[in-house]
Amino acid sequence: MNFRRNGDKYLITIEVIALIVVIVFGAVHFVMPDRTEKNNISENAGTQADGTEPAADPGQPADNGAGAEAVVFTPSDSVKAKLESMTAEEKVAQLFITRPEEITGVAQFTQAGKKTKEALSTYPLGGFVFRQENFFGEAAVSQMMSNLQSYSQERIGTNMFLAIDEEGGDRSPLAKGNAYNVEAAPSEMGGADAAGSSASNIAGYMTTNGLNMNLSPTADIAYGDNADNDTYAFGSDSTTVGDSVAAQISSYNGAGVFSVARCFPGKGKATTDSATGMLWMTDNLADLEASDFVPYKKAVDAGVPAIMMGNVLCQSVTGEETTPCSLSSNAVNYVRNTMGFTGILMTDDLSDTTINGVYSQDEAAVAAVKAGMSMIYVSTGFEGSYNAVLSAVNSGEISAEQLDDAVGRILTIKGI
Repeated sequence: MNFRRNGDKYLITIEVIALIVVIVFGAVHFVMPDRTEKNNISENAGTQADGTEPAADPGQPADNGAGAEAVVFTPSDSVKAKLESMTAEEKVAQLFITRPEEITGVAQFTQAGKKTKEALSTYPLGGFVFRQENFFGEAAVSQMMSNLQSYSQERIGTNMFLAIDEEGGDRSPLAKGNAYNVEAAPSEMGGADAAGSSASNIAGYMTTNGLNMNLSPTADIAYGDNADNDTYAFGSDSTTVGDSVAAQISSYNGAGVFSVARCFPGKGKATTDSATGMLWMTDNLADLEASDFVPYKKAVDAGVPAIMMGNVLCQSVTGEETTPCSLSSNAVNYVRNTMGFTGILMTDDLSDTTINGVYSQDEAAVAAVKAGMSMIYVSTGFEGSYNAVLSAVNSGEISAEQLDDAVGRILTIKGI
């Protein structure tokens, strides 16, 4: 065959074949986009053509992490080892912070001796909360706290949280009990510098007496219609309040005192629900994030070790009408995921009668652990709540993973 003579024919044939290949390849690519393109489509689902997120359904609470799965907590090897060595009873006891009278049976707790040691042997608690009636002079208080830590170390191998609510003004149980100078109430401090200085002073006499946790600062905003709340708020502007809260937390951290920012989501705008008697916040999530939540986010950024969750109904966070934030997994996930908080989430006092319009105290204690709370505060009725949680653990209603997550966060903050 003469190639030169038939070259034109071959060239035409090759061109036709090449054209067919291009057409077939293009058709396949059009029908079946490549893996990268499919991934991009999947990742951008729900994004509008202009690159913005579609507006949320105004009839539903915004998500913003509230409905997401809680961030997984990974304890250190030392905490894991400690958890493996603990019984279920010991773990459940660590969940609770209560008044010392609750386990000792005394009417007024002023010293820690043999009876206290025996009580802590039965219930190796996470911590105690003290009141002014427990304090009668620096020497007596220091000895009492030293004994408590010694008993706790001997029984469970970790310190207790020894807590007070010492904010200044009328909330100064240790200062008043031991005749120290009473700091100004937060509303009278006038800014972050004064707030930080006040916290340093409070931390100074707390550590001298052996106390290591303050249920403070209040991170609520004053709205002018709640006298008690407004007195213990740092002001009516979210930035001022947030900066003052952060300054106090930094002072407490520097002094080795565990602070507790309280009480999320805030009480400043709350009204009382006529059906349950509980506090109710009706603001939408965007408004709360722009105002009431600012101090809590600043508290997280400042390294607060614990946040107290309020017995407050707030549907825009919880997605539910009758579940308070202290018992809501959505509220827990919001603080964990959206605010990035990994420390201890503590309930407000579950002995407070305002929560009993929907839950009994014992039911609330179980619900709190199931929701992902780390620590349960009860000022009264400890034994019933402890037994309810232990029963839920033994039955599997509270999983081993939920229990270890809560106790692991407590042990981590305690320095295990």
